Amino acid sequence: GIKERIWKKVQGWKERILSYPGKEVVIKAIVQALPTYMMSLFAIPEGILDDLHKIVARFWWESKDGGKKMHWWSWEKMCQPKSIGGMGFRNLRVFNQALLAKQVWRLLIKPDSLVSRVLKARYFKNGSILEARRGFDPSFTWRSLWNAKPLVLDGLRWRVVNGRSFKVWEDAWIPGENCTRFPAPNIESDPEMLAEELIDIERAEWKTTKVMELFTREEARAILSLHLSRNNMEDQLFWWPSKDGSYSVKSGYWFGKQSRPLVDHLNGEVGVREWWKRIWK
Repeated sequence: GIKERIWKKVQGWKERILSYPGKEVVIKAIVQALPTYMMSLFAIPEGILDDLHKIVARFWWESKDGGKKMHWWSWEKMCQPKSIGGMGFRNLRVFNQALLAKQVWRLLIKPDSLVSRVLKARYFKNGSILEARRGFDPSFTWRSLWNAKPLVLDGLRWRVVNGRSFKVWEDAWIPGENCTRFPAPNIESDPEMLAEELIDIERAEWKTTKVMELFTREEARAILSLHLSRNNMEDQLFWWPSKDGSYSVKSGYWFGKQSRPLVDHLNGEVGVREWWKRIWK
């Protein structure tokens, strides 16, 4: 249905004489906006996405008399921002994943919502969606959300409060210049160690000696600079590519374009977090 609707839209606009700026507006505001709702619910098959890209590319490069013209740039390059030579068109494959990741984020931050409770009862009874497995014979909706989960995991970071919610060597929590990062694995340490083992809870201070022993000098300096609260609060998750710490489709899309090669390399099953775990092993 999506392919047919976009094809009809493109055919209707072909009858009009459009300049390249006019075609750009049609593609961005009409053609690529049509499948947004469906993409926010389901992972569109790769073959259909490739066909949609071909339809839009053909519409862009066709001459005014309807004749075919040479495609001087690949569609991947056309989807790059204008600041680096592209046209800023959407890569529907990455956009689809970014929309589905938004649903995953909602399930994470709103565990009491109806849809979250329904999915939890079926797919992750004893944990959160972050630990959920694909399961046996899942619905197409759940498979779509599960395949988008690596994008959310790759951008999730921990804000330390009491250190009870995350593992030292598996999660990203050390502040860096550009983003919160993963620590360099320490083979002599317990791989399951929680961050609370590095904290003196009564004084709300870091155990300086232990931190200096386990981490590099740069990492230790960054850890000791973190302020710890005396209030009885829990560690907090945030999405580091966005300024306010909340996931947005825009931030997920551009972050997904940058991390796509790594996700493809790992067959879409795991992300940066799992990649670090494999290195540690």
